[in-house]
Amino acid sequence: MMNKKRNLWVVGAIALAAGVFSACGGSSNGTEAESQKETLPTDGILGELPKAVFDFETAEAEASAQYEEMKKSDPEKALKFWQDYVNQGNATKFKKETLPALSKALEGKEIPGEVAEGLPITLEKNFTLNANREASTTGVFTAGASNETMVMNYYPVAFDADDNAIDVGRNIGFIDYPIKEGKKFSIGYYISVKAENAAKWARLAKIVIMDKTSDAYKQAEALIKGE
Repeated sequence: MMNKKRNLWVVGAIALAAGVFSACGGSSNGTEAESQKETLPTDGILGELPKAVFDFETAEAEASAQYEEMKKSDPEKALKFWQDYVNQGNATKFKKETLPALSKALEGKEIPGEVAEGLPITLEKNFTLNANREASTTGVFTAGASNETMVMNYYPVAFDADDNAIDVGRNIGFIDYPIKEGKKFSIGYYISVKAENAAKWARLAKIVIMDKTSDAYKQAEALIKGE
């Protein structure tokens, strides 16, 4: 009976690990995180957010790796290690205190916005961040826009200072027809930083509206996927 209880506790510990790693919308790759031990800059548009996410997810990955290694030789000791780690409340503090505070600090900051060549739209202003890490702006249709304009193919893509694609947002969303020159529409972009792309987010430079059928977009998407 005692062995059965111990096994159940180990299963529970694994479940706790999964919950902790979902805190930021995904876990980091341990090997990749290990190779990014350099200090991420905090003077970019997103301030301390990328570094904080990187540090947190890396610590989580390292703790998980240590737990898995200990479990091979001593499950009971591994369980004690993991319980002690979880009891520190790192994930709860990060989700409920650190992340909201860093997001709030970004409120009002601007991200330069651009439109890829050839699209019949322009932006009235740069993207502006709110306290929930949502960047938004207003677009305007230009000459040549019509109901045949394939607006559903237009996606915002974030780039760093070296023109490396970081992430793709959702398409620009619902457009009130008819489409014609001078008509305005809103564009939103949610900033979701993870350890594996935190170094790029730390050097965020712009958001570009692109056509997903274009070669430039496909190249950006391939870079994001690591292809």
